[in-house]
Amino acid sequence: MGEAKKVDPYLIDRIPITKNMDHAYLLEVGGLCPLCGKNLLVAKGNSKSKLYQIAHIYPNSPLQAEIIELDGLERLGTNCEDFKNKIALCKDCHGLYDDNKTKNEYLRLVGLKKKLLNLANARVSASHQDIEDEIILVINALSTANMKTLKRMELENKALKISEKIEDTYPILKTKIESYVCIYFNFIKETFRNLEDSGQLNFNIIASEIRTTFLKCEKEISVKSDIFSSLVNWLHSRVSSSSYEACEVVVSYFVQNCEVFNEITE
Repeated sequence: MGEAKKVDPYLIDRIPITKNMDHAYLLEVGGLCPLCGKNLLVAKGNSKSKLYQIAHIYPNSPLQAEIIELDGLERLGTNCEDFKNKIALCKDCHGLYDDNKTKNEYLRLVGLKKKLLNLANARVSASHQDIEDEIILVINALSTANMKTLKRMELENKALKISEKIEDTYPILKTKIESYVCIYFNFIKETFRNLEDSGQLNFNIIASEIRTTFLKCEKEISVKSDIFSSLVNWLHSRVSSSSYEACEVVVSYFVQNCEVFNEITE
């Protein structure tokens, strides 16, 4: 064991990465290098060839120059072999990162890893939250809606509540939700009402489940676009037969209906 490891309890001997752990790192980044976006697997005949390596964010055996450069900066995990201190990178990015890493490069990778960890925690929290099976009836109704009906029911107030809940710093998210709400809000509202009147669902239960899942995601994630994506992914996982876009529409409905996101405070 090197001299640095003798005086720094964070630094421990390398722990071999198992096949399952290797797969976990690959899943965490969605199969893409988080630094350059390159695919980490490539098809080779009937198999896949690895184009990635598992990188230490804080080095396992730092050079003296790295110890000085990274002194006092945040470290992830309880030691350098912790899952939190490693990340899947393409071979090129791993090589560049390990070659005279700078404080900014290190902090960027720390930030990326923290975001990935928060998203994973949100997925786990949301996965424990059920949703009434009857939500499928509403999602299925979206696929049968025709443009004439939607046009007739389009909101004239242009989703005013959205501006009160989503800052202008989220222009893509804001535009997407406003568009969905203006087109589909009244249609979904009427669908919920008809299904509830016929005894096929209880809207308050579904709304409560959506609200609870939002609060669980908000506890782990602060970026609203990531919260929205997490809610959509959760709903889609529960109603796998539906389209992803239909789940976006339903989550947008609950943004307007006040179960998702809170009013912006000054």
